[in-house]
Amino acid sequence: MTTDMIDSKPSRLNPIRDSKNRIKLGVFGINGNGAALTLHPDRYQCTWDSNLRLAEMAEELGFEAFVSAAHWKSFGGDGHYSGDLMETFTWAGAVAAVTKRIGIISTLHVTLIHPVFAAKAEATVDLISNGRAGMNLVLGWNPPDLQVFGVELKGHDARFEVGEEWMEIFDRLWEGKESFDYRGKYFDIKGAYNQPRGIQTRPALLNAGRSARGREFAAKHCDIAFVSAHDPAPEAIKKQVDACRSEASTKFGKDIQIWMSAYVVLKDTTKEAQEYVHDYVVTQGDDAAVQNILNNSEIDTTKLSPEAASKQSFSLKAGFYGYPLVGDPDHVAELFKNLSDAGVDGFLLTWLDYEGGLARFGRELLPRLEKAGLRAPFIEMV
Repeated sequence: MTTDMIDSKPSRLNPIRDSKNRIKLGVFGINGNGAALTLHPDRYQCTWDSNLRLAEMAEELGFEAFVSAAHWKSFGGDGHYSGDLMETFTWAGAVAAVTKRIGIISTLHVTLIHPVFAAKAEATVDLISNGRAGMNLVLGWNPPDLQVFGVELKGHDARFEVGEEWMEIFDRLWEGKESFDYRGKYFDIKGAYNQPRGIQTRPALLNAGRSARGREFAAKHCDIAFVSAHDPAPEAIKKQVDACRSEASTKFGKDIQIWMSAYVVLKDTTKEAQEYVHDYVVTQGDDAAVQNILNNSEIDTTKLSPEAASKQSFSLKAGFYGYPLVGDPDHVAELFKNLSDAGVDGFLLTWLDYEGGLARFGRELLPRLEKAGLRAPFIEMV
């Protein structure tokens, strides 16, 4: 290996971070069986061949990102479809090798994946992708994911203490040119060094923490933070967006992008789209898996009103708490515009049927978003 490969750090543009589109678009969760918890026959079936087809389709449509999901235990017991999830760095390297321009984001649990391993794995994906790698940092929320490693879920504040040390180590590994020792409350390492080195000055970093401490972590360390769809009203979304931007600016002197996760159901009429959602969520929803998630969450569901509990269950089944982009093409395009006007920069999208859904999105939604000035027509640069 040459010295140039080890030491050079040319400036690179990563589409998920650096795209100039007013609305940026990503596909989420195709390394597993999607975000919907349902027994509906249209539910996406993850295979490597389906990943290849979706990668080709998303690139042709000009999407900015593929973002993986990560967990280690299924939500419905041994053999449940939610456990069929490809490991995210391995998946990212494979996707990087068969794509040319889309950003590729590995989701990882900071409380499980050591920063020394993560730095080497991410540098590997960055080299394969020629500077398109990124990481979605999860601080941990689901005890079974940790328990298979013999780790118990730490308290909320302690998880972010781990995250702070993790980020300090990772940044030193990515940026530094000399080995170092580190001794903190949670990590004790000697002679740490990362080689080979990644191409980007820093990979694109995402975080979806929504507590006060989570927002601060995202504002301090990440390029992209996420706001919640708990209250879908544009004014409520704008309030969240403004708070995130203000925190990044006032506390850390930086700009930050604000994204949302969303599930898309596009039909000829809004009524037809709503009926389809009712079918896969209410009629054929995977209630047992949802109940397992709720039982392992930090939300005390016994304190929720029946209406609030039903709403939470519905949102989980429909698209893992994503924003409902449900309706006919004009209606969904209007939803995108309203959310953009509220300050949202990008969306991680899921579908029940990813291949059919993404194809229809390209035919019917993208032209409307381009006409509204939310995206420029994609022209691939050779």
